[in-house]
Amino acid sequence: MKKLDIKKLLLTMVMILLAIIFLLPLLWMLSSSFKNPTEVFASPFQWVPEIIRWENYANVWTNTSLPFARFFRNSVLVTCISVSGQIVVSSLAAYAFAKIDFKGKNVVFMIMLMTMMIPVQALVIPRFMLFYELNLYDSLWCIILPNFFNVTSIFLLRQFYASLPNELMEASRIDGAGHLQIWARIMMPLTKNGMISATILAFINSWNEYLNPLIFLPSVKNYTVALGIRWYLNDPSREYNLMMCAAASAILPIVVLYIFTQKYFEDGISAAGVKG
Repeated sequence: MKKLDIKKLLLTMVMILLAIIFLLPLLWMLSSSFKNPTEVFASPFQWVPEIIRWENYANVWTNTSLPFARFFRNSVLVTCISVSGQIVVSSLAAYAFAKIDFKGKNVVFMIMLMTMMIPVQALVIPRFMLFYELNLYDSLWCIILPNFFNVTSIFLLRQFYASLPNELMEASRIDGAGHLQIWARIMMPLTKNGMISATILAFINSWNEYLNPLIFLPSVKNYTVALGIRWYLNDPSREYNLMMCAAASAILPIVVLYIFTQKYFEDGISAAGVKG
């Protein structure tokens, strides 16, 4: 019993140490966001500055030459539409792969999974040519549309749909329900944890996306949050404290989302590993 308690204690101490190590960059970012530029890299380092400069955040959000508020609004728009489209498309595809029998279903599903091995960089040039021909280049739609199709979300949701008994679908078919009605009224409500998990993953991927906006959004007016943070590095004054303010503001939606959906997310991810 004592040996077991010692093991648990050591494991707890190791986990606490790892948590502190992972949190240090976040704490440094928050600390630096309340300093002036000369204090960010001052030695010795001060975790709590003598003067807390709340005006740094006001400067970031009200700056007209670098409109971070507009970048934030662009990211919110891109993320909301991308997540909504991805969940609808992925859940419909997952339902088809899990509950509808059609010729070559397994082959198509395996080919779709194989596309996960294609590097994102390999798709940049074809997408550029496509969006340029469609007159979508330098618009938010060239970032939104590719996010509608995500193999990870399809695979995750398929695991949940496949775990539901076919008798539910058969009973609904007897009552005259079609596939869309079965999907909307039965499958989706019964896989709430999976839907929330897929939504969180889609939100994080879309919100943090950097490569595609960097290539397809050359106009400053269309910048997202990720590009806005990078822009501070191009500023000759190199005000790292303001860049830390922008970064702290950028992670706030993800932190809030995870806090309110943590239980569903953890249950959904753990359940997806054992269902099939």
